[in-house]
Amino acid sequence: MNESSGAPGLILLAAGEGTRMGGPKALLRYADGTALLTRQVERMSVAAESRGLSANIIVVLGPAVAEASRLLPAGVRVVENRNHTDGLSTSLSAGLRAVPCTASGAVVSLLDLPDIPAEAYGRLLDSITPDTLARAHWNSRPGHPVAIGREHFAEAIHSASGDEGLRAMLGRHQVNVIKCADLLPPELDGHFDVDTPEAAACRGLHLDGLHS
Repeated sequence: MNESSGAPGLILLAAGEGTRMGGPKALLRYADGTALLTRQVERMSVAAESRGLSANIIVVLGPAVAEASRLLPAGVRVVENRNHTDGLSTSLSAGLRAVPCTASGAVVSLLDLPDIPAEAYGRLLDSITPDTLARAHWNSRPGHPVAIGREHFAEAIHSASGDEGLRAMLGRHQVNVIKCADLLPPELDGHFDVDTPEAAACRGLHLDGLHS
């Protein structure tokens, strides 16, 4: 086994302040009390386990880190991003640096994309080799999750800036297309994000104290 042949990491970026939401999105819950954070991590775990892989899940948190951490299953690694106000790129860098050195790469996604199913993470896991770059496409539009092979970690960390995340780096390379639109019914969309209370309500989500 070479040094980059281990199970890929699964990184969930969840450190946003939620300014438009009115509070940290890591604390969003469904009507039954289940946290969006919990559900997203469960999907990642299902994807890894369905492929016989260890679920090497890393969650990057910012505000309310103590409260949000309690929503996570045992075994999930929490990375606190104290520089989260400097943009999404700081969370991406923190997450990539936390991936075990034996991992062949990582699959990265965002907390506030509630429609992404477990199998989308699975398809990106299937695509990873140390030199891979790949991303999910939803109805022919690129989105998340994104797969980053180990050989691209250093470039991803150093090229990320502000809220641009991986955009600049992906624009410089050939990126494999992983079609995922077939995984969702017509009323759902892998690009749908919950940035406001109104958008959250469309998916049955709320922050405690903000729902009617």
